[in-house]
Amino acid sequence: MLTENEIVQTLVEYLSREGYRIDKQLTTLEQGIDIDAIHLATGRRLLIEAKGGTSSKEGTARFGKPFSTNQAKSHVAVAFYCGAKMLQRYTSESAQVALAFPDDKNHRGFVESISAALRRLGITVYFVDHNRNVRIFAPGDATPPELLSGHSQM
Repeated sequence: MLTENEIVQTLVEYLSREGYRIDKQLTTLEQGIDIDAIHLATGRRLLIEAKGGTSSKEGTARFGKPFSTNQAKSHVAVAFYCGAKMLQRYTSESAQVALAFPDDKNHRGFVESISAALRRLGITVYFVDHNRNVRIFAPGDATPPELLSGHSQM
């Protein structure tokens, strides 16, 4: 189980290898867009809202334990709202909006249940597994996210 901070750090490393400059990366102690990056070749801005699979705060009841199905559903719902809000705020900049989740059954299932809306809005989803492999479910992908499990982007 990865915390939100670990998912953010994994994506920052992945995006850096993919030609992005990371302008901002937040921790769970900060509020705002978790990752703000610019692709150096295209100039395209990428904004990512990330959620973890367990609490990042030692001493809490959920620390080190996977989030429940209801918590995963809440994560996807909140991230989807944040993604839509970013789309509205950064429309004039043509920013690409993305969400990031742990690569687990619950998060994948809830993402699949809104996949048509994600495609319509052009929101990409990054899944990060326990080995820190990154898998991408991008708008227009014909393959549902649950079938991408063998397709590593790293």
